[in-house]
Amino acid sequence: MSMEKISFLSRFARPFLFTFVLLLHVAAIYVFNFQNKEEAVETVDFREAEVFKLVDVQEYEKPAPQPVEVKKEVVKVSNQPKASEKIVETKEKVEVEDTSGSKNDSDEFLPQHKISSVPVIPSNQVLSRIVYPPMALKQGIEAVVYLELFIDAKGSIRKIKVLKDPGHGFAEAAVAALKGISCVPASANGKSCAVRYRYPVKFTLN
Repeated sequence: MSMEKISFLSRFARPFLFTFVLLLHVAAIYVFNFQNKEEAVETVDFREAEVFKLVDVQEYEKPAPQPVEVKKEVVKVSNQPKASEKIVETKEKVEVEDTSGSKNDSDEFLPQHKISSVPVIPSNQVLSRIVYPPMALKQGIEAVVYLELFIDAKGSIRKIKVLKDPGHGFAEAAVAALKGISCVPASANGKSCAVRYRYPVKFTLN
C-alpha cells in the first residue's frame, strides 16, 4: 500500500474514531443515570409499602377487654339446699342433742343422696326464731353456719351437727332456732324415711 493511501485513510478514520468514543461516553452516562433512577424508585416504593403495613396493624389492633363487675346477692336466711349441694366439712364438729324429739335407735338415717325427696323445713319459722349474736351485730359481722340435721321419719329433728362454725356465737344461734322445729319428712321409694340433711343458715345485716 502506498503512503498516499495510508495518509488518506488516517485522515478519514480520525473523525469516525472520535465520534465512536464520544458515543461510548454518552451511552455510559445514560446507563449510569438510568440505574440511579431505578434505585431511587425502588427505595421510594419500599418505604411506602412499609408505611402502609404499619398503618394496617394500628387500624386492626383489638382493644383490651373491660373488666365486668359481679354483683353478689344477699339473703338473710338461705333457702333449703338441693340434695346435690356439696359442703366441705371442717375438722372440728360440734354435736347438739335435741331432747325434745322421740328417740328410736332403730332409725337408720340415710345419706342425702339416697332419698327421693328432701325434707321440707319451715324457713319462715326458723327465720322468726333467729337471734343475731349481739357482739357480731355490734361489730357488723356476717357469716354462714353449715349444719347437718338428723331428721327422723316423722319429721322431728333428733340431732344437730355443726359442720362449719364461723364463731362469734353464730352456730349457737342457728342451733337454737332449729330446736323443736317440725319438718315434713324425707321420702325414699315413696315412703317416709330418716335422713341426714345438710342445711345452711346465713346471717346478714340490712
